[in-house]
Amino acid sequence: MYRILLVDDEKMELEMLAHYIRWEDMGIRVAGTAKNGREALQRMEELRPDIILTDVRMPIMDGLEFSRRAKQIDRNVQIAFLSGHDEFQYIKAALSVEAIGYLLKPLDMEELHNLMVRVKQKCEEISISSQTSGVLKETYLRELFLENNPKIRSQWIEKLQLLPSPIPASGFFQILYITADSFSGPGIEAVMPIRQFVQTEMPCAFLCQIKEGTFAILYNRKLDASSLELTEMAEQLLRHASDSSSPLSIGISNVGMGIESLYDLCAAAKQANASKFYFGLGTCIMADETIVPVYEEVNPEPAITSICYAIAHLQEPTAIAEIQSFFATMRNSRIDQDLVGSTSLRLVTAIEQHFANIIGGGSVHSMYVDDWKRIARYATIYEIEAHITDVCLSILALMKDKDKDKNLHIVHQITNLIDRSFSMPLTIEDIAKNVYLSPNYVRTLFKDKMGETILEYLTRMRIQHAAELLKDKSKKIHEISAAVGYENVSYFCSVFQKFKGTTPNEYRKKLL
Repeated sequence: MYRILLVDDEKMELEMLAHYIRWEDMGIRVAGTAKNGREALQRMEELRPDIILTDVRMPIMDGLEFSRRAKQIDRNVQIAFLSGHDEFQYIKAALSVEAIGYLLKPLDMEELHNLMVRVKQKCEEISISSQTSGVLKETYLRELFLENNPKIRSQWIEKLQLLPSPIPASGFFQILYITADSFSGPGIEAVMPIRQFVQTEMPCAFLCQIKEGTFAILYNRKLDASSLELTEMAEQLLRHASDSSSPLSIGISNVGMGIESLYDLCAAAKQANASKFYFGLGTCIMADETIVPVYEEVNPEPAITSICYAIAHLQEPTAIAEIQSFFATMRNSRIDQDLVGSTSLRLVTAIEQHFANIIGGGSVHSMYVDDWKRIARYATIYEIEAHITDVCLSILALMKDKDKDKNLHIVHQITNLIDRSFSMPLTIEDIAKNVYLSPNYVRTLFKDKMGETILEYLTRMRIQHAAELLKDKSKKIHEISAAVGYENVSYFCSVFQKFKGTTPNEYRKKLL
């Protein structure tokens, strides 16, 4: 039904118009009433009528002045006048404010009915036109938001201003940049909740779909509006769409003036939205909260060592704590998203390769491909952390199953011995004596369960510890060599370069 606003200073006539005329039979609903033009203007934004039936002569603000101002608020509203005077000057004045009809009091119901038929036809024409106009406006806005060339942007602005319902050239604007973030898809099911919310709760806004799962809301802000107004609306929208399987994330621009500011406002809102990588999904981020990423390489080797050690020794809480600490460091350092992704891939790949014999050699390559695809798709650092935690817990579960094998207990004894004694001269014979087995059996057992020889494991432990000691520049190379079990410094340097691809001195320079 179309909504009508009735305006008359005569109380009895206003009640008669509102309650005794069968508007519903004409497909019209009374949205509200007002006793003068000033009150009617105040109610227009609240009621958003399609039709206004107003008396001409009223105190405070007459019908003609009210109509002129009403058309400034909504150029599509249809206005019909009521008057007790059948005079040419009133009819002429009515035509000057684009009135669609002029009725004399007392009302003739047939004349009223015929006028409402014309009014509804005009409303329908406007509705069809505005739908076409709305599609064009959305297209032009999308092109404006995506266009890098200022000259071409000015052309889209010109087109926007030629539409039947143009964007105010000198208004105050803010933009919400919304993403429907879903692992399983681009958030198609989020479209309707967003459109419904904008239509019902944001009458001064226009929704533009940038691409599938990505939207921009152009908000025509009042100058005296509270700075929290749009933030509160954004949080309401998050709650409104909370039932969707695609959580929304929203970036909010600061206030800009003029249609020329829209491109920069959208870019700022988009950048704010991107900060969800650090804040998490389902968040609302203001432009002044935007995080500037840091382009700094992160060395995952210490974390790889600690996590692999914890998994090998079935220390689940320690493994989880090490993962959390590693990601907390990257998050707090605001490391760039691409660098977080590449570093995380190195981390999880190294862990999977280390336990390839537990996972199964044929599965490691497919796991690497899956890791790469998933990490590239994740929208936040929290999702990447959760993925790597799941991988490690899966390996731990396999380890625990294999731990039922009594031989794995022997392997744990060997790794514990090496971890405690790698700084001392160790031979296979020494290790075999400690577990009361023959050297050949120990060699075969360890290789079968750990995927590497005892010597490879011992060397890796020594080199990793040496890399940590090199951080202390007061320690000499020969002191570090002795501390990790190498009496011959040259041999230590050769082994270190083989593992790390650089000499101990060069490695230390990179750290300093």
